[in-house]
Amino acid sequence: MTSILENEKGDLTTSPVKESTSTPVDFHQPEKVGADAALQLLQETGGLRQSLDPERSRRLLRRIDIHIMPLICIVYFLQYIDKTAISYASVTGITESIGLVGNQFNWVASIFFFGQLAFEFPTIRLIQLFPLAKYASVNIILWGATLACLAACRNYAGLLVCRFFLGVLEAAIVPAWVLFTSQWYTKEEQAFRVGIWFSTCGMAQMFGGFFAYGVAIHVGKDPNAALKGWQVIFLFLGLFTALIGIAFWFVMPDSVAVAGFLDKEQKGLHLERIRHNEQGIGSQAFKWAQVKEALCDTMTWLYAFWIFAANIPNSIATSFGNILVKGMGYSNEESLLLVTPLGAWEIVALIGLTYGAMKTHQRLYFCIAGHIPAIVGAILMATTERVPALIGYYTSGGIPIGWTTILGLQSSNVAGSTKKITVACIGTIAYTIGNIISPQTFQARDAPRYLPAKISICIIYVLITIDLIVMRWVLDRRNRQREEEKAALGHNYKPEENHEFLDLTDLQNREFRYEL
Repeated sequence: MTSILENEKGDLTTSPVKESTSTPVDFHQPEKVGADAALQLLQETGGLRQSLDPERSRRLLRRIDIHIMPLICIVYFLQYIDKTAISYASVTGITESIGLVGNQFNWVASIFFFGQLAFEFPTIRLIQLFPLAKYASVNIILWGATLACLAACRNYAGLLVCRFFLGVLEAAIVPAWVLFTSQWYTKEEQAFRVGIWFSTCGMAQMFGGFFAYGVAIHVGKDPNAALKGWQVIFLFLGLFTALIGIAFWFVMPDSVAVAGFLDKEQKGLHLERIRHNEQGIGSQAFKWAQVKEALCDTMTWLYAFWIFAANIPNSIATSFGNILVKGMGYSNEESLLLVTPLGAWEIVALIGLTYGAMKTHQRLYFCIAGHIPAIVGAILMATTERVPALIGYYTSGGIPIGWTTILGLQSSNVAGSTKKITVACIGTIAYTIGNIISPQTFQARDAPRYLPAKISICIIYVLITIDLIVMRWVLDRRNRQREEEKAALGHNYKPEENHEFLDLTDLQNREFRYEL
């Protein structure tokens, strides 16, 4: 008998399967060395499969949500508002105070992402080498301190240095948050949870706009104020972030194995909850074979293309949001308030679409649906002025549903600890390159309408929507192939006991099924 197998690139090959009348075939022959940490925890909690009582499972999920999600959301809120604080500074006097000219502000915005790019590969190894929450905590504290130091900058060079190191320190957040989500939630739960913590970006846009408006009115217009408005913004946000980082050290568990809010029985129950994720809770063993597989996997580059392309227009919501709204015919103070509905629309779109995706198990279809109004909005921005253009600016807030979908797919559809962080790293590199390019599309000579940048946004939004369609086709094809090979083997198909916790990749583990 032969079975149809998919190699690491997703191609079809045939492999002989030995038939036996006495013992079912053990389909997997994985290496036990470097197995997932869940395997040891499973042995400590009994080593046997437990029946999942729905009510106990729901209570456990609520307990996890209460202890994990608030801090995850707060930190993601802060990482967004901290890196986009430069946008609020742009209309609260930093350009005049520092004496920025020409495209110097563009480079102050871009260099943050050079810092992220430079440290992305080192940080993925450090994430795997050190306790996850502790490593994240150190980065949070240091980036808060660095943001506060921006208030002391007196020249262009100082701004560049601080923004560069801010990028270095925030490089760990996206890969770490993907790992947190995958180790605490089932595949079905992950998309909605990613939608929740990512929607805090919209909350950050709203809060940031109101906060900066208050600073601009009450500090910026006071000639006797000891600090400029932009200095108050950096100092307040930086010190608050550092305090949250300290709390993160003491409150957030590094993994399920050391979670103080779960007893031994609850830990065992949680492992049963996430067993069908087919990826455990993480391994500290770094496996070069998984790096190679990540680099050869088609999906890695489909994810990366979306992330890269979608972030080229990202400046409309970050560094150039206020400047773009000003160019529609509004004042500095008006622009601070008028950017806030973008955040509100983003929250509604993200939570609504990810909730629908969770209920229907159709993440990519809901993601594509979220891209349609964004494409219409991009066309309105490029072809109209004032109110219609502003409405188009707001509806472009549907694009982040794609980012949450990709993060969710990286969490649930990429297995193998080293492969997962490698794919997340490549995605973050794509993100940084897109954001490095982004401010450069808004050239000073094109002010105040920035028409070339707006036209490029229309084209990019169409391309990334096509990319999502291709992703779904590839994943659906892989699932169908695995179901066919399983049916072909019949009763001889028997996966190894606890194979879910052997740190196999999604391509190695034939029991793995991709979320669509």
